[in-house]
Amino acid sequence: MLKENFISHAEDEESNAKVSLIDNNKSIICDQYTSDAEVGNPELFEGGDTIKDVFDHFKPNVEVSFTDEEGGSVNETLHFNSIKDFEANGGRGNLVSNSAFLSDIKMKADINTKVRKQIEQNKKLRDILKDEKSRDEFKAMIEIMLEELNNSK
Repeated sequence: MLKENFISHAEDEESNAKVSLIDNNKSIICDQYTSDAEVGNPELFEGGDTIKDVFDHFKPNVEVSFTDEEGGSVNETLHFNSIKDFEANGGRGNLVSNSAFLSDIKMKADINTKVRKQIEQNKKLRDILKDEKSRDEFKAMIEIMLEELNNSK
């Protein structure tokens, strides 16, 4: 019988397996984090003393396909150099910052949040947006400014 919260193929507690207990508040995720379809037995890697050594040896990466705002497909290869590279952390983690596509989406979301806060805090702007005629005039003015910015590139 295997001991609870213990990862081992040992059948009892008296084995000499060098496996540690896992805290109840911890999780281990074991999966294939590369796009390579390995065939055969897993590679035994004995030269690593740290997790960084393991990442440096295996260089895990995965090809992903994202869907953009227009419904198109954006392909990207995500590289993992440390455990922190798997963290999304509400858009502030390495998973987002290491991906050009996810960073762009995060930047757009941040801009939208800032604009919304500005609208909520600006009484004059809220009044303009409440009235349909002044809202249409404001929209036309913004479109003209955007067109000028695009033409100046």
